[in-house]
Amino acid sequence: MTNIPANRRAYSYIRFSTPDQVKGDSARRQIGMAESYAARHALILDDSLSLKDLGISAFRGQNAKSGALNLFLEHVRSGDVPEGSFLLIEALDRLSRQTPLEALDTLRDIMREGVTVVTLDNETVYTTETIHTSFTQLIVTLMLFSRANEESATKARRLKQAWEGKRLKAATTPLTAVCPAWLTLNNQRTAYELVPDRADTVRNIFEMCLDGLGQHTIAARLIAENTPPFGRAEMWHRSYVKKILENPAVIGRFTPHTLSVVDGRKVRTPLEAIEGYFPAVVNVDTFERVAAMSSKRGLNIALANDAAVPTANVLAGLAKCPACGSTMTRVNKGGRKGGKPYLVCTKAKAGAGCRYKQVRLEAIEEAIVSLGSYLHDLTPSPNAGSEAKYRDMRHQAEVVEEQIQNLVEAVEQGDTSKAIARAIVKNEALLDSIREEIEELGQRVADTITNRIENTVSEFCTVTKGGNIAKINAVMRQLFEKAIVDYDTGYLQLHWRHTEHSPAEVLYGFPT
Repeated sequence: MTNIPANRRAYSYIRFSTPDQVKGDSARRQIGMAESYAARHALILDDSLSLKDLGISAFRGQNAKSGALNLFLEHVRSGDVPEGSFLLIEALDRLSRQTPLEALDTLRDIMREGVTVVTLDNETVYTTETIHTSFTQLIVTLMLFSRANEESATKARRLKQAWEGKRLKAATTPLTAVCPAWLTLNNQRTAYELVPDRADTVRNIFEMCLDGLGQHTIAARLIAENTPPFGRAEMWHRSYVKKILENPAVIGRFTPHTLSVVDGRKVRTPLEAIEGYFPAVVNVDTFERVAAMSSKRGLNIALANDAAVPTANVLAGLAKCPACGSTMTRVNKGGRKGGKPYLVCTKAKAGAGCRYKQVRLEAIEEAIVSLGSYLHDLTPSPNAGSEAKYRDMRHQAEVVEEQIQNLVEAVEQGDTSKAIARAIVKNEALLDSIREEIEELGQRVADTITNRIENTVSEFCTVTKGGNIAKINAVMRQLFEKAIVDYDTGYLQLHWRHTEHSPAEVLYGFPT
């Protein structure tokens, strides 16, 4: 055994990878080994630094990058830990479980700072000198690091395989007890169940959203009604309301992910969504209507623009300038009190070059309210052309896939001609193009073959009779993508969502 100089300061580094080991013997054993070694070699065990990475894996090197081991190196470099000190560890795998060369770099980083590393399981001493002069120690060190890395890699593979197996059964068996706050896993661990009070709260949030209330306003109303918040939160917050409104779990959809490490960073990759994994708390139509409001600033304007007063602009988030396409905004002519509201182009208002033309908001509101009596006549029918094309494209994709398979079989049978290779490349490119078009058509068909538009039109016709501007605006954002306020013709051009149908036009006044 290498002779160790006396009267040196020593630091004990404790690490284990799983939080459950806190309850076990691992920490006590490592501390006991360090105390025993220090006493036998006349070392002063310094406990001023808490060098404990509890529940932190060394497989990806997190302990050396951001854990207690990294903290130790910072203290060494700053001089707080004197040169010549000792770092006591149970075994090399406590230091690192990275690939052998990466782990060796971690060990050498410590030794370069004048720190001697001692592994307590075999009382081996590591210094820059011993590694450079003892080829045997270098080889053994690399072998120990290699074994530690392979053990962790094997464990990671097994864990991944176990989760993949669970995902294959996810359609019928819950993956884990972790679930959205309005659900719970039953006692048999066979299915998720709705928590009645919380499910009612989620439905209430969606109803308030479709009524035109903003995120802050919804949160404030939940607080005022003494609705218990979910989890450990003390009160409702806008951000949590937003998460609920955007979470597809409310309609039962779950998207599992795989976790991989790329360039030292954890990357989550979504897999195919599983429909019906959770019990639905709202219907698909309700969720998609709220989602429609979220695109192109709809939900952000309606829900984050949260004064406690109703929306003052019936075309909020929709109005566009006919000249430049910029947003049109509400202004008051004659001051905030008693002034008449108008819509003007934001670009013109800022003096950025567009035409400054005022349009009376009162006339717009009257036209929109009157639209409720005949919008049914302007409603586009489902896009039958898209459906037929979608079916044709799917058939075409099947034909091309079969052609590619035939070509591949020809190669497997020995035909390696350039013509075969070119044909495979050409057909694969064609198949990629077809699949892209199928995806686009599929979304268009999915949006148009439902009764959603017709149902929302019926709701629009109802809310216009009540005169609630916020509610009218909320429903309009579900129906229309934008409203071009053509001040030269006196018409509103209301562009439908989810369809290529020509815009609905409504006369709001005569150009002035």
